[in-house]
Amino acid sequence: MKKIAIIVNKNWETEPVLDSMTNSTFRPVQLPFPQTLNSPKDGNNKMNVPRAVYNLMTGAVPTLQVSVWCIQDLMYFNIPPDPTKQSSSSSEEKYRVLPPVLAAENPDLVIAVGTAGSPTDISLNGSVVIGANFFIHDGNTNNPLSKLKSKDFGKVLPSNVNSNLFNLISNDFKNAVESKFIKTPRNPAEHAVCIASKVYTALSSVNVTDYTEYNWVDPEAIAHFRQVEKKLPFNSLETTHGVIKLSTTKPIIFVSAITDQLEHFDVEVNPTQNYVPAFNAGIVLGQLVVALNGFAQQGNGFGG
Repeated sequence: MKKIAIIVNKNWETEPVLDSMTNSTFRPVQLPFPQTLNSPKDGNNKMNVPRAVYNLMTGAVPTLQVSVWCIQDLMYFNIPPDPTKQSSSSSEEKYRVLPPVLAAENPDLVIAVGTAGSPTDISLNGSVVIGANFFIHDGNTNNPLSKLKSKDFGKVLPSNVNSNLFNLISNDFKNAVESKFIKTPRNPAEHAVCIASKVYTALSSVNVTDYTEYNWVDPEAIAHFRQVEKKLPFNSLETTHGVIKLSTTKPIIFVSAITDQLEHFDVEVNPTQNYVPAFNAGIVLGQLVVALNGFAQQGNGFGG
């Protein structure tokens, strides 16, 4: 039996993801209701177990186990040595709690999930972007609430997954999920889409704990990335995919739920705006889990 670990950033992202992954209207018929479900939970939830565990079967044989984790749960469960310095947005704290969990889970594939901005000229709000490359920018080198450092900052961390995995996001796959997407209340995409490529790159600005800094940190991250890499496309700007990448050597992809356009965070993002793309990401994840189960049953591995 293969294992997939879905790692979601915040509680307010985890809840809408699971809302669609457990709803019989929005999840595919092949995805069973989770065997274990710890949702809904309060935002200050403290736990070191998954929010949900799915067991997929082929006939009477268990073939795939999928666990859904919330990083914020782990951070609040594992209080740091100095609680006064704790921030739910601290990259340093996320990195402190994640590697032991992923080592214990020992998954065959990790899926990093979270809300993100997009640098596109037209709105992609409500859309879902899937990729496998990562780039980490230190967005605040002097932040006392988050002092994560790594030799891998400022490098393109290339895909380590089987590139054939991206063939699963076919036109039929896209039609199945996009037909269920709901629209964001602010500046919605004309048609919210699911786009995926093995060459898409997630730009993660770490050590940023103040949301008001996004409007200048995101352009800095783009400029840093383009100094290093001239050609690779990117559609996702956020803070945590890269931290999850640093926390494991296992094959990993990212799933970004697009909430806002570049430099429009202040005017486009509110709780409802966050909820909708995360819900849409849950629709994609449900369909993707089913597709990955079939992919594995054909004898394919997840690693590249």
